[in-house]
Amino acid sequence: MMRKQPGVLSVLAVLVIATGLSVWWIGSTANSDRLWFLRTFTARADWISVYWDGETYMLFPEDPAYEAIMATFSDCVAHWVNYEGEAHLTDATLENYRATGRLLELHYNKSVQVHTRHLYPRARCFFVPLAGTDAHTRRVFAGWDDTPYEVALNVSEARFARLVAAVEQAVPGE
Repeated sequence: MMRKQPGVLSVLAVLVIATGLSVWWIGSTANSDRLWFLRTFTARADWISVYWDGETYMLFPEDPAYEAIMATFSDCVAHWVNYEGEAHLTDATLENYRATGRLLELHYNKSVQVHTRHLYPRARCFFVPLAGTDAHTRRVFAGWDDTPYEVALNVSEARFARLVAAVEQAVPGE
């Protein structure tokens, strides 16, 4: 009795599946995110802080401007364009943004994950400088509480401009 040899297509299918699973497993292990390949972000902030030229505004899910900012931010981080493994937002710079600059902070009671293929950690707070040096590179910093990690995602110029416009709409008198 003669044994049937596997066909070329069967061998290729097994190789493709094995390669795909290996790539997924390496990505999942490297950044502790099983869904690292997705380009979605649906977590809803428990509150949003906007620091705008020395004024502070708090937005909550029931506020009209909250939805526009949340939707635009979610789109920005879901479609990041670059990753910086050594980006710094010092305490002094952060305080300066809060005191006199323009900064968006999104706060979560539970940690959330932006899906990336990079080592972008789970976070309970995101920091987005809207003007100044960090805004020119369109950085989104993640943090645990009031301290940003030393990594950032960069978002596209067009998406960043939409986020700044959504925040401007939320600021009274702008």
